Amino acid sequence: MENEKKSITLMIAWMLLFLIGLLMSLGALESAFVAFRGTGDALATVRIDELSKVNPGIPDAVRGRRLTACGYALSCGLLICWIAATAYRRREKWAYYGLLASVGLGSILSIARLVFVGSIPGAGAPGLTLAVMVVALAISYRDFK
Repeated sequence: MENEKKSITLMIAWMLLFLIGLLMSLGALESAFVAFRGTGDALATVRIDELSKVNPGIPDAVRGRRLTACGYALSCGLLICWIAATAYRRREKWAYYGLLASVGLGSILSIARLVFVGSIPGAGAPGLTLAVMVVALAISYRDFK
């Protein structure tokens, strides 16, 4: 494989996937910063500090849920970066199908909130992730046949 000519589509694809992972990781860190700072967060247009008037435990519960999601997003983002820069770049088939299954199904599940929950805020990020991932996987499909 060392002597094979490097595919431009494979290079573009793994860079796009690496970018997805990087942006996911940075978004998770930014969201964690919001949770740790404890101000400026809102739930359905109601500020978190206003919810503490209803029940003093609500702000901590909301921040805890946000931090749990941040932890998973950071882990997934770093794993996507790692797979894209190593196994995907080396044309290992499991990396192609692993990213398709995990990122694809995860994004679709997150986008399903529009239909099943009716929640629009936050659906843009998984939509963009899915779109870029589909482009990356489609342009590099020939490299994994």
